[in-house]
Amino acid sequence: MTSQLWLRKHFLHLLAISLLAAPMLVLQDVAAAEALSSKDQGYLKDITRLEILQTEASEMAVLKSGNEQVRDFAREMIKTQSQLGEAIRQLANQKRADLPKEPSLWQKAKFRSLSSKEGSEFDLGYAKTIGVKSQENIVKLLGKIAERTEDPDIKTFALQHLSSATNSLETGKALLAVIKATESD
Repeated sequence: MTSQLWLRKHFLHLLAISLLAAPMLVLQDVAAAEALSSKDQGYLKDITRLEILQTEASEMAVLKSGNEQVRDFAREMIKTQSQLGEAIRQLANQKRADLPKEPSLWQKAKFRSLSSKEGSEFDLGYAKTIGVKSQENIVKLLGKIAERTEDPDIKTFALQHLSSATNSLETGKALLAVIKATESD
């Protein structure tokens, strides 16, 4: 009888402690989610939309382009953007931020315009739109994030990916130059 009484007493103590601790854990989760400013959430959403656009357009380029240099660049973009996307998703999970599942309406329109092109017109459009313009946007956005974010983890993320984004931009510019030179021959 004494052991049952002891067990019941300790069970009630554990129950009381868990009932007191549970709201604190929930509040801690809410505080972590609220700690990310709307500006920082916007940065994560913007970079995610660009990453999705570049990945989808590059997948299309691998299938659609007849130019081996374009296909090689597109494969490298898929690899780079997949790594960026994975890092964004991990950071968003850590920060409890929701990310978009698709590009913006404007980016979708750019994608549709690109997808309607064929042959060398497609290659030139892909190099201009994805290899240079979109990549410039990513480099600018990562630089802006690194300068203006309020969150140290997001700043670290931006700084870690800025050099590879800059390298991809330089490669995209070189590809565009080659395509333009080939076109004028």
